[in-house]
Amino acid sequence: MRKLGVLLIARGPRADCRAGFSLLEVMIALAILGLGILGVTAGQLMAIKNSASSRSSTIAMYLAEQQMEMMQASSPADVKTWIGSPNDPDNPIDPDTGDGVQMAFDRRAIVVADSPEVGVISITIEVDWVNALGNTQTARVQSFKADI
Repeated sequence: MRKLGVLLIARGPRADCRAGFSLLEVMIALAILGLGILGVTAGQLMAIKNSASSRSSTIAMYLAEQQMEMMQASSPADVKTWIGSPNDPDNPIDPDTGDGVQMAFDRRAIVVADSPEVGVISITIEVDWVNALGNTQTARVQSFKADI
């Protein structure tokens, strides 16, 4: 009887294995955690890339609108001086030289007299820049001015 009581109280090797995690379970959990961290990191990198692209687009549109406002405030005779010489003399433009990031935007004005009809000047401002992938992007603003 005494042996029977000892057998009931003593723990065998199987009882110890059930109390914790096996090495295989820990490795699978770490692999799943690693994949999750990899996904979050990839998402953050994509967000940073999109933020930089959005910043460049915003700056380019600002430069185009700035030039358009200057031309709209000018006389028709001054606007016509841009016919045949579309490139901005300030090219390439780095809007924020103090931030340590090299940015180059090229701005040009396309001015056409008597377009779309007589007495109207068509003004198109285009700003080009090269994105992080090496592709040239363009922001474009168009307006019309009476030739009076």
